[in-house]
Amino acid sequence: MIDSGAYLGVSPSPRALDLRGRTVAETARLCWSEARPSVQLVFLLRFAVGTLSAPEPPHSPGRTLLGMASWWCAVVCAYLLNGVTDVHEDRANGSLRPIARGDLPVRTAAGVTVLLAGAALTLAAQANDGVLGWVVCFLLLGWAYSAPPVQAKRSSGRCAVVAFGLGATSYAAGISAAGSGWTGAGVVFGCTMAAWMALVGALVKDLGDAGGDAVGGRRTIAVVHGLAVARALAVVCAVLVAVAGVAAAVRWAPLALAGAVPVAVGAVWVVVRVARDSRRGRAGRHQRRGAYRAFMVTQYAANLAMLGTFAAA
Repeated sequence: MIDSGAYLGVSPSPRALDLRGRTVAETARLCWSEARPSVQLVFLLRFAVGTLSAPEPPHSPGRTLLGMASWWCAVVCAYLLNGVTDVHEDRANGSLRPIARGDLPVRTAAGVTVLLAGAALTLAAQANDGVLGWVVCFLLLGWAYSAPPVQAKRSSGRCAVVAFGLGATSYAAGISAAGSGWTGAGVVFGCTMAAWMALVGALVKDLGDAGGDAVGGRRTIAVVHGLAVARALAVVCAVLVAVAGVAAAVRWAPLALAGAVPVAVGAVWVVVRVARDSRRGRAGRHQRRGAYRAFMVTQYAANLAMLGTFAAA
């Protein structure tokens, strides 16, 4: 629509400009909130761990920062898209995120995802070809998770595959941003954390969302086989990832033990929380997400530990 003041050759008033500025700022804030700030930060940590895991310092720190900025845009794009496509399920689950509560229009959020995808690709192209390739992969995985025809979120198996890819590409993009090759510690730790996302995070997230997932027609393990089976599988997977991560680090990359040990501790915490949450019965959604919080805190602890280890090394 053409602004009447501009059409008549009259400049918009300062008040009108201020209101527009507030609207843009508020929309940006709501989109940032919808895309889960805690998840955005852990993805940036993964990228940073990948960068520092390289055998040499980044060839161009400026281009590395451009790569990290492109990664942040890609992450926000993927998770904002997820919010756009999850409105029905999120409302059924009692989500308090901006789209579900009606503060952020779906059409506006969808438009922002397009802008963010363009920004991610543009910034990645300025970093290097390796980062650009991983950004393309990440955006495709984000689309495959949320949107037709794949909609991996509707199946625990497909979700696990995509979640592994989202984690692995984050570390790989960081390594590519450094521009100096791969190390055993970087590969072992990156694979361990990608498996933690795929085999633990994807399962414990569903434990608190089973009701809304059923309403949305999803066929997750929690919906199809029940919460008891999903809890048992989450416990088994947490233990397996922890044992495999420590064993791989001992065998091939002892430096990666700095991150594998927090994962092992976190696995015990997840097991305890799954058992405790199972006794809460029909408690509120947020009271039943203790296992997911344990999963998330473990991610932070492991990545921060490896970030410090690589920086010191």
